[in-house]
Amino acid sequence: MGVVWNITKSFLFFLFIAVLLILAVLFPRQPDIDVQGRAQTLEYGYEFSWAAYHHNISLFLKDVKDNNTLGMTRYNKPAEEELWPHLGRSLKVIVAACAITIIFGILKGIFDFYDRNNGWNVFGKGLTWLIQSIPDFFLILCLQWVIIFHLPFIKLFGHSHWFSFLIAGVLVALYPMLYVARITSATLGNEKGKPYIQVARSKGLSKEKVLWKHMLKNSLYPIMSNLPAVMLYLLSNLLIVEWFLDYRGAAYRMFQALDVKSSLSGSMRYVNESGLIIGFGLSFMVIVFAAQVLSILFMKKLEPR
Repeated sequence: MGVVWNITKSFLFFLFIAVLLILAVLFPRQPDIDVQGRAQTLEYGYEFSWAAYHHNISLFLKDVKDNNTLGMTRYNKPAEEELWPHLGRSLKVIVAACAITIIFGILKGIFDFYDRNNGWNVFGKGLTWLIQSIPDFFLILCLQWVIIFHLPFIKLFGHSHWFSFLIAGVLVALYPMLYVARITSATLGNEKGKPYIQVARSKGLSKEKVLWKHMLKNSLYPIMSNLPAVMLYLLSNLLIVEWFLDYRGAAYRMFQALDVKSSLSGSMRYVNESGLIIGFGLSFMVIVFAAQVLSILFMKKLEPR
């Protein structure tokens, strides 16, 4: 009953945020443009209009209901024709990054736990702390520079190569992996002094067997409870990586659809792609919701008894 109720609460919260997202995207953003004086100077202003807001909402609902589409894009295509290809590219990155984060994050956490040099081992806790102290975009730029000038045989840019999503996945997973490593290391430290560890060692079990069979099993509960936070961390890095690598995924296309520069400057070249933005936004929310559901199921399965 508790699992069903937790999933239901997450779903209701998802619906609430989805409605807020749609209302926020459809908020009228077109400026009022007027010409003043002999010099014909353009003046920009903005005045909120309920009529314009109602028009945007009605037009969106009409497209969904009558035309079975979220709207048209700047290329005069239905939003779905651009949504699915871009989302598919990003899903490959997200799945790869999630696997890298969990697997290598746990392994790095185990290594940090056994770091005998109080965090100053070059590959131990000191490295985890050092990398996390560097801004993610700066670190990605540095890694990009190293690959361009010292590993030119690696095709870094674009999405046409079969391994492009793996490179993007590694960069997206870098910081979340260290986040999982710190959780793993701290959790193993909390488990170390518990009585069941002493009992297991007294029975002649090796240190490695105690770790993998007992300590790590009990440590998976707090790790999996942070799965939604890890997924949010991955998605927050997705745009930076896709933009720097020219990887034409969902985050890249969504940022293009937002047309931030034209929107803020009041440019008459602003293109309204609200339907595409809503589609990508809801897709990312579904991914987070799926991570939330998996976290609830894993926590129920791994809950200490």
